[in-house]
Amino acid sequence: MIVKKRISIEDVAELAETSVTSVSRVMNNTGYPVSKALRARILQAIEQLNYTPSSAAQGLRSTFNSVVGIVVRDISNTYFGEIARGATDAALSRGHLSFICDTGRNPVNEFEIHEHLWKHRVRGIVLTGGGFDTDEYRTLIQQQLERSATFGLRLVATAPQGVDIPGVSPDFSGIAASVVNHFLEMGHRRIALVTGPFPVLTSQAHIAGFREALERHDLPYIPDYVITEGFTEKDGYVACQRLLACGECPTALCCANDLIAIGAMHAIHDQGFSIPEDISVVGIGDATVASYARPALTSVRVPRYDIGARAVEMVLDTALPEEHTHLPSQLVQRASVGPPRQRRNF
Repeated sequence: MIVKKRISIEDVAELAETSVTSVSRVMNNTGYPVSKALRARILQAIEQLNYTPSSAAQGLRSTFNSVVGIVVRDISNTYFGEIARGATDAALSRGHLSFICDTGRNPVNEFEIHEHLWKHRVRGIVLTGGGFDTDEYRTLIQQQLERSATFGLRLVATAPQGVDIPGVSPDFSGIAASVVNHFLEMGHRRIALVTGPFPVLTSQAHIAGFREALERHDLPYIPDYVITEGFTEKDGYVACQRLLACGECPTALCCANDLIAIGAMHAIHDQGFSIPEDISVVGIGDATVASYARPALTSVRVPRYDIGARAVEMVLDTALPEEHTHLPSQLVQRASVGPPRQRRNF
């Protein structure tokens, strides 16, 4: 008796002159970008070989592992590390493991990670960090959301992604506005902002809140006082050097995170200025390093651990509503903020 060899996905990939991964993406309609020419070759190979996936393999794909994927934009940033810690503890308390993946803020890496997480049948995915303001990114995230809904999974975000997505986060624009209001109460009028790259949606939220607070108090929005550089200490240093080179330096500086603020403080000191006598500085996040800066850094405390934990709860407890909520933040006053120098003389 001659047993006919069953056609496999590997045979399809070989005939289409591509990878098994690409064949899988086309067959499962994952939304991952595949060129029209390659898609056509794969579909032609499937038809030519009369290939159908085995029911056993499909059954395996319909089950989920007790794993939650945590997609982090920059794991070296302590802001995200604390969110990941909260997510990990929450997952473990519910009998799940967390699988932490660092994208390096590279959208191509991010969606490749999505595919690997799907392949390993995770129970859901938490997106940590702001998405990107591009049509391509929004389309891909929307496709991931639709696929998640189809298979009964949850995609949850801890920052804006450019589409309607459930999640939990701080109020990024509200935080920036609250920092401006604090500076205004201290008598400052020349206020600057240093945040991340403009395409990042959290950076845009910071700018929106910053601008709205200024305009609410009839103060001009000065583009030279808004620097979109990056999220590291080096970025803060470079951005602050640019601000200090302005004809009229700002007397107060809002930084999108504490790492930026630490870098900015070094630049201020290196230029011979004093904090807060010449320039006041506020960070966002209230990382441990804020207390040990010199002077100690005033920062907005964001409940990062709670955000990570709540996000995992939303993934695992489908009874929770699919909505995006904001957790409250708190300004922690230390020694890096004071009234502007001219007001000290009164």
